[in-house]
Amino acid sequence: MAPTTLLAGIRSAIAALALGVLLLTGTGCSSDNPAETTKITPATNGINTVVGPIKLADMLILSYGADQPGRIMGTVFNTSATDAVVTISGASGSTVSIPVKANGETSLAQPPAMMLDPTSGSPGTLVTVRVSEDSTDTSAEVQLPVLDSTLPEYQSYMPASPGSGTASGAPSPTQPGTGSPSPSPSPSPSPSP
Repeated sequence: MAPTTLLAGIRSAIAALALGVLLLTGTGCSSDNPAETTKITPATNGINTVVGPIKLADMLILSYGADQPGRIMGTVFNTSATDAVVTISGASGSTVSIPVKANGETSLAQPPAMMLDPTSGSPGTLVTVRVSEDSTDTSAEVQLPVLDSTLPEYQSYMPASPGSGTASGAPSPTQPGTGSPSPSPSPSPSPSP
């Protein structure tokens, strides 16, 4: 084998090795750098925050409007060794009290519904509420997003729709054969003495 051929083969091998090292280091892949797809984080619409020993996860308010009742949703975690009562106070003065066991959690998707009435914020806005934990006298102002029934996963949790008295919004009765709403009966005058 000629020295120039041997030298050309060595140069090719060195170039290939250098290219391989460059490609491996350029991609960011290594044994101590796992792929980002292995870190799965849930998508949420609510906020996550901590108030003293209380952790609030995916907290939000479901409401049809600022002057309508709003249901508080999310999960409240108690990281302390004693039972706690978490109070959420709305801007209008309405409050809800949420009992949470020691080292436990309370899901607000379960009955009874925790309602602020009125919500004081329209869907798509943030509402400032005060969150306090009664046993440690810890409190903080927190901004909760207000959502409506646009997202199908919240439809079954919405408060009663405006003017319906029910969450389903039952249709009003109709006059037979016309398809138009029945007139409401007018009260009869009371007899004079």
